[in-house]
Amino acid sequence: MVSFSNFQRLDPVARDVAIELLANAQGQPPSFMAFMYRWMAFNGWMSAVTLKDTDREMIDAFVAAPRLIDAFDQLMAGDPNFRQMVTEFTALWPVLNVRSVRAKLGYDAFRQHDRAALLALCAAANVKQQPSGWVAEGRPSWEQLLRTIYQVRCNLFHGEKSPQSLRDRDLVLASDHILAHFIAATGCFDWHDH
Repeated sequence: MVSFSNFQRLDPVARDVAIELLANAQGQPPSFMAFMYRWMAFNGWMSAVTLKDTDREMIDAFVAAPRLIDAFDQLMAGDPNFRQMVTEFTALWPVLNVRSVRAKLGYDAFRQHDRAALLALCAAANVKQQPSGWVAEGRPSWEQLLRTIYQVRCNLFHGEKSPQSLRDRDLVLASDHILAHFIAATGCFDWHDH
């Protein structure tokens, strides 16, 4: 159950932390730090409106929330900039769970193999990745998008993304731009329950 009004009912000081994190993200040039601030703000909002204890529970609630699904679908249908950002992001999919890669294929897997070979090895080793069930050239769902952005967040927050890697930089910046656009275009932090 998601109750968007919960965020408005938070102690104003607690709510202001999320708003300040969002402002910090907007004040940064496009960067890993901007995404970290923006994700922390989004995570604070998710926590308030879902009342869940873990990120997994929060994400599970958000991917099933009809209002969020509708907001995503409306942006994909009516906002060409958003649709273009998402389309460019999907060209980078799948996003591997770096912890799973290292556990199953070793720490050198990324250096030893090109992308195609690595993906084949990951498929054979059943390495975790997002989105689940992704078909190249497909139309992404809200669930696929949010779970993939969350995987980028996990890889980054666990120290497994580098600004020196062009692919890592592209993944993080795309995640940040999409999340920023979604928050701004929907005004979701100001939503109340109907």
